[in-house]
Amino acid sequence: MKIICAILLADGVLFAAGKPAPDQDALLEKIRSRTAEYLEQLPHYTCHEVISRLVRRGSQWTRDDVVELEVAFIGREEFFARSGEDHFEERVIDRVVPHGTIGNGAFGSVVKIVFTPDVAEFQYAGTGKKDGHQTIRINFSVPLEKSQFMVKHGGNQSLVPFEGSIWVDAATLDLVRVDLQVKHIPAYVGLRYVEETLHYETMHIGSEPVLLPHKSELGVADELGNYSLNLVELQQCREFKSNSVVTYGAPVEGSGPREGFASREGSPSREHPDQH
Repeated sequence: MKIICAILLADGVLFAAGKPAPDQDALLEKIRSRTAEYLEQLPHYTCHEVISRLVRRGSQWTRDDVVELEVAFIGREEFFARSGEDHFEERVIDRVVPHGTIGNGAFGSVVKIVFTPDVAEFQYAGTGKKDGHQTIRINFSVPLEKSQFMVKHGGNQSLVPFEGSIWVDAATLDLVRVDLQVKHIPAYVGLRYVEETLHYETMHIGSEPVLLPHKSELGVADELGNYSLNLVELQQCREFKSNSVVTYGAPVEGSGPREGFASREGSPSREHPDQH
């Protein structure tokens, strides 16, 4: 069986007590502007992606396998190739990795969707420490009618609403962490929830410092009580060179739904991993 989806997860944050909330509209506009600047400054680049895939059945954890991919971020779109290849021809990640849970969005498409004008609703949620930074927390939600988040499981799929939290550095407004959650999935899909966390860090592409989500966690729970976890790490990030080939395929009117991960049901082995 297959699943495809896209984003999420939140854990607690300590809010500063006794301090008045800032001008929330002005603060949100500053964060939007800073994030737009971040997206505009992202170079075309590629990274080696290492994904450790685990499954929990009951209280027992099993390591399924480790998947390695090449991923390119070009024109705010993600493209995928098998490890060692430099021809990025696929936009849909489950065509490259057809078995087991797999996800996209680690490069920036998640943030791009959330900060697209008139898509998400934002709410100031205080300040606190997160991932070693003094941060501002902003909660967000994207309703179904504006969502591009698709989940697939087996032969079933559905667009779904999603929500989450964004933490930015209180001094620079740079992204620190993004947590996303998908809680409302139609019963016929066969999944209970999906969650993902992106951790941002300044990395170097050549000699240039670039803020990237250097690691992430993707979790999926199914209706049978199984929980799948992908631990994702980006390595060896470098500028995308013109000798690499990207095939865009036939033009499509409008923008299609965002697909974020795929999985398949079966035995917990490399050839037939359990649905994640």
